[in-house]
Formats: sequence, C-alpha cells, structure tokens
Amino acid sequence: MGRSRSRLQAGLLVTWVFLAGLVLGQEQNGEGASFGETCLAQFTAGFPEFVLDTNASVENGATFLASPPVKSNRDCVLACCKNPDCNLALVEQSPGEDPDGIQSCFLLDCLYDQALVCRFAKKDGFLNYVRREVYNAYATMRNLGDRDDLPPKAKAWMDVKVQPKDEPVILNGSESTDDNGIVNYEWTLLSGDSSVVMEKENDIMKLSNLNEGIYIFQFTVTDTADQQHSINITVTVLNSEHTVDHCLAPFKVGRCRGSFHRWYYNPEIEQCQEFIFGGCNPNKNNYVRKEECDLACKNVQGAVEKRQEPTCNGNCLPLHFKCEDGCCIDKALECDETPDCQDGSDEKSCDSYIQGFHKLQNINDKAYCVDIPDTGPCEESIPRWYYNPLTEKCGRFTYGGCEGNKNNFEQEETCMKSCRGITKQHMIDQRWRGYEYQQASLSAFEVAIAVLLCVCIMIVLVVLGYFFLKKRKTYRRRRQPPTAANSTLSSVLSTAEDTEHLVYNSTTKPI
Repeated sequence: MGRSRSRLQAGLLVTWVFLAGLVLGQEQNGEGASFGETCLAQFTAGFPEFVLDTNASVENGATFLASPPVKSNRDCVLACCKNPDCNLALVEQSPGEDPDGIQSCFLLDCLYDQALVCRFAKKDGFLNYVRREVYNAYATMRNLGDRDDLPPKAKAWMDVKVQPKDEPVILNGSESTDDNGIVNYEWTLLSGDSSVVMEKENDIMKLSNLNEGIYIFQFTVTDTADQQHSINITVTVLNSEHTVDHCLAPFKVGRCRGSFHRWYYNPEIEQCQEFIFGGCNPNKNNYVRKEECDLACKNVQGAVEKRQEPTCNGNCLPLHFKCEDGCCIDKALECDETPDCQDGSDEKSCDSYIQGFHKLQNINDKAYCVDIPDTGPCEESIPRWYYNPLTEKCGRFTYGGCEGNKNNFEQEETCMKSCRGITKQHMIDQRWRGYEYQQASLSAFEVAIAVLLCVCIMIVLVVLGYFFLKKRKTYRRRRQPPTAANSTLSSVLSTAEDTEHLVYNSTTKPI
C-alpha cells in the first residue's frame, strides 16, 4: 500500500476516467472566431455530481488558482481560459431551476510533474470542465481500463530539474507496473542536445554530459501481452536565472491556512528543509518531494533573492501579476502578506481568494472514504479499520504509525458510521481495482503459506507421536515383572561379571 505521497504518485493516472467526451462548445478555426468560442472549444465536460477532494489534490501537488465571482458555467470556463495555468474549472450549481446558474466557480491547476494529481469524490450539485488536451492525453488509458489484462503503466518523475554538473543524472522507471509483468523498457531522446550520453539498463537510464537547456525523453514499457504505455520525461538543466527562482526565492507559506508538507531550498545552509504550505499561490521554491528539491538545487550557493521593484513598461507577461496602476510584479508575490505593487493591489483581493479556497476545502467531508488504505512509511504494527466502497464494509489493515490518509479508523463502528452510504458509484477512477488484485494475490499467498504451515505442523506432530509411543513402549518393557527365564539369564550374567572382576584387575583386564 505504501506511502500516500509516494503512493502519490501511485493510481493518479486514471483519476480522469470520469471525464466524458462531451464538448462544451464547437471549435472555431476560421478568421474572426471570438476568444470565447475558441476558449470553449478547448474544454470538455465531465460527469455531473463529482467534486474535488481538495486536501488530497493539493497534497499531491495541485494548485488552487482562484474563485472568480462569475454567474454562469460559460463564464467560469472563460475565466479558466484567461489563466495559462488553469486546466480545471469546477462549478457549484445553484439550487434553483436555472440550469446555467451557479453558486461558485473554482479554478485549479491539476498538473504536477506533468501528471494529473487531482482527486475527486461523489457530490451532488457540481459540474467540472477540463482542457481537451489534458483529457486526450489519458483517454486511451481510460478506454483500456476495463480489460481483464490491464495495459502496463509507465511511471517515473516526468519533470526533472537539475543543476549543470559533471555528476550523472539517474532516471528511474522501476515503479512502472503491470498486472502480469513488464518484459521490456525502452528510453528514447525526443529533443535536446544530442551530445548527451545515455547509458541504459532496463528500467534505469543514466545521463551525463548535460548542458543548460531542456531535454525530452520518451519512456516506454511493454507487458507480456505486447501492450505498451509511454510517457515523456522532461529534464531541465537550470541556468542561473532559473536557479534564482527555483532555489533562492524565500519559502512562501501563503495566506491560505491549509497544512501541507512541502520542501524548499535554504541557501544559507545549502540544504532542503521542510515547511508547512498554506495551499495557494506557491512560488517555484516549493517541492512536494525532498528528492526533487535536492536534485534541483544541489550545492547552489548565493543569498536569498531580494524583493524586486515593479516593472512599469506596460508589458506584463502571463507569469506576472498586473497591478491596478499597470505595473507588473512576479505572480508569486501576490497575496504573500507584503504589498509589492506601489498601489498595494496585489494584496487587495486576497480575502475573497482565501474564502474560495476554504469553501472548496469544506465542500466534501467524505472524500477519504474512497481512498485506498495506506500504511504510511513508518514501521509500527497498529491494527486499524478502513472502508471499502466496493463491498460497503470496513476491513482490517495494519497501520505503520505515521502519515497515511484519513481512511483509517480505530474502531469498526466508527468506520461504518463515518462512511456508511458511500458506494462504488462515488468513485471516478479504478484505484481499487489494483488494490483488489493485490489483495487477491496476497490472499492466495497467505492461503498457500497456511496450508504449508499446517502440513509442517502435522509432520511434527506425527514425529513427536512416534517418539512418544516408542518411548512409552520401551518404558513398559522395563517395568515388566521377571519370569523364570529372565531370572536364570540375569543370574548367569551376574555370575559371569563377578568372575571377570575376580580374574582381571584394572591393570590386567584386556582392552
């Protein structure tokens, strides 16, 4: 079951199985197509009545972007189009009869490490819209998901940042999985400096002679049925400007008051340190995994980046926040509790932003009931209960003592009371299919071990019984009363021994 985060990475690919192929608007490629028409053509609609599991999504790297005060589904999607990082628009519908009326609009970036990390759970009154290119990237996996022999899943870090250095960089695909086994691993350079040295060994590739720039590698796995799955891995060798953003920016908690464990690089001690991230408006010195931070900022030296003055040339880029006076600042400086715009507009709308995030956090309080039980990284053996939405019952598992997830109860009664009514209809992915397969394999193994143990016990009992009966039989023979024949033999033997003792002493008795 493994680590939640590690595990985070583990079943997220199929999270988007719930997305249907409905198109929100028809694509317009001709001249004169409006921004709205072009925008709407970029999105597909999902199944209704599914809502974001906010804490699990942000824990895995998703980013809450905004909650704009719009009044319709269309306007919510348009707001998502205007934000280059937005790939999911989540709509809370109004309880009235107006089908297009909405109560809330939430915009999110559901990509981290180029993987979809958002998690969902069943909830009435919600609609969701996702960018078409994000959906299409995983549609094939969704369509193959119902086969008896599932296709393999290639898994590796897909967004690797490193410093220019002589040491080799290791790409590891050992976490790739298949229900019947993987027979081949293939690595291919798609783009980047061709002078890079690639040393391949099955699921491992060692890279050396990396220069500043971006490299894209394709990693393909093949299973026993010749089914394949490929992912693209981006390796970015940071230049000095990027290093400032990713390693020298001060850590930022943000104004949202969530509690998510993240890592940042501290140049003063030249090490990555853990901090608590609030959940919104991160800067680039913010890593879900310590290993990412260590790789991106290893041995980086320099002072913590100083705050920059606003740029007022009228050319704000998508990565900038545009102040009300027209000047530009780094988007990461918005809502960090320190005014950076000269007019203070970067801290002006933060209260509504924070309220939107907190509302999204509190929408679904039973999302954890569909999570796979997670033992966590610690090694204690604590008996706990988890809820299984497939059986609608609670089962036992062993908790390691730290981390894990909320599908973890001390008592069966508490488990059922917390999750009663949650069924497989409340799931939008196939995360439990792999778990059920794993449990079935584990059960078969446990049965085999139990049978073997019973056989061993029976053999031991037979052997012990044999020796017990043999010893008892010998004891009975010794306890038999003497007969005439026995008495005569005993007398002869005693006389012979006495005669021998008289004839031979200790020095003359033959050896």
